[in-house]
Amino acid sequence: MYYSTSIRLIQRRAKNYKKYHPLIYIPNFSKKLALLDKNAIFLGWGYKKSGIEAMQMPKYLLLEDGFIRSIGLGVQGYPAFSIVEDENGMHYDAFKNTTIQQILNEYDFKNDEKLLSLAKDTIELIKKYKISKYNINEMKLPNIVKNSKKEKVLIIAQTAGDNSLKYGRAYEFKPKDIIISALEENPGKDIFVKIHPDVLTGKRKSSIDIDLAKKYCKVLTQNTNPILLLEEFDKVYTQTSQMGFEAAFLGKEVVTFGMPFYAGWGITKDKLQNTERKRKLTPLEVFAAAYILYSKYYNPYEKRECDIIETIEEIVKRRKEYV
Repeated sequence: MYYSTSIRLIQRRAKNYKKYHPLIYIPNFSKKLALLDKNAIFLGWGYKKSGIEAMQMPKYLLLEDGFIRSIGLGVQGYPAFSIVEDENGMHYDAFKNTTIQQILNEYDFKNDEKLLSLAKDTIELIKKYKISKYNINEMKLPNIVKNSKKEKVLIIAQTAGDNSLKYGRAYEFKPKDIIISALEENPGKDIFVKIHPDVLTGKRKSSIDIDLAKKYCKVLTQNTNPILLLEEFDKVYTQTSQMGFEAAFLGKEVVTFGMPFYAGWGITKDKLQNTERKRKLTPLEVFAAAYILYSKYYNPYEKRECDIIETIEEIVKRRKEYV
């Protein structure tokens, strides 16, 4: 039996996945309930209130949006195609031995040719159709990128206060450090900074020093499709952004100023170390772990569980209706 203190999780986020049924709402978790129901599993959403409450119980499972979520933003009403689940924390938590870290440390990728073949086919579709977490961004490069004749370096800014920064150890650096390093390590190159859309609207503050960026870098304010944008760059600097991993499996050089789930495996150049990440992997193997083994998919338009290939095909088909 599954229980949760989040009505939203029950009614919207977990209802489509048969695995979580029956799922019962309770106002407050109780250790007594865990004693009465030995098989009870307590569901929470990431490190939100319901997730923190679930983690206090004997058995818990945390859910979060998947890496290919939807056509547009959830706050704009676009339904989700995927979730990730973890019984040990969340994938962005570098302080815990999360389920995705265990997969990356232990899974026998070499003897699962079928998985790696699916991962390879999926990456090709992502490249072809420019698929990211959200998929209604402009399919047009900013002119300042298109007109640059130099080697180009991209810094990806996030929003201050994001959980992936807090738990991904990004706060071990100052807001200006990533910009200074990019400038010092890439003399003669064009340095661009991608500002997060929420910062552009004035609703959130940036995770990096925007005033410094405006002095020495070219600032991007256009909400361009991430894959289309990344294809134009040779090197990418990030804290914990998913775009950093997208850059890695696109074959770009990636420098991390944090410890996201994809750092520490040899596919990125990391300013921090994590001794719990014990082996070298390829971008294909990390992709297979995160996007296939760790993620679950549901077609919200056809009302059925599906796989990652159908998810991409459905997004491509439906995206045309919105764009």
